[in-house]
Amino acid sequence: MFTMLTVIRKKPEISTEDFRRFMQVEYGPTYVGLPQTREYVQYFLSDAMTDDAEPPIDAIVRISFESREEMQDALRSESYKNAHELRKAYLRETSVGIHSAVLDQELRLV
Repeated sequence: MFTMLTVIRKKPEISTEDFRRFMQVEYGPTYVGLPQTREYVQYFLSDAMTDDAEPPIDAIVRISFESREEMQDALRSESYKNAHELRKAYLRETSVGIHSAVLDQELRLV
């Protein structure tokens, strides 16, 4: 299984309610509709940071595919390309707004 975790930050001018609606109703269903997707989970957060060193984190997404190749196939689809365009209105650009990392190991202690 190939799993990625993505930290997401909305644009400051977008309300939390609008951001969450976009993620749940428009953006998330794109991934769910891709035949390559094996898991897609959205975690909506209220960031507890107190030092204002960086913008608050608004969501984390966990997405899994059978392989890296399956993910690459999914990202070439028209529906993904459309969703990628839609997110420009809601999410910060660059890795500040969307920062993905590959899950190398998961350790569940409880």
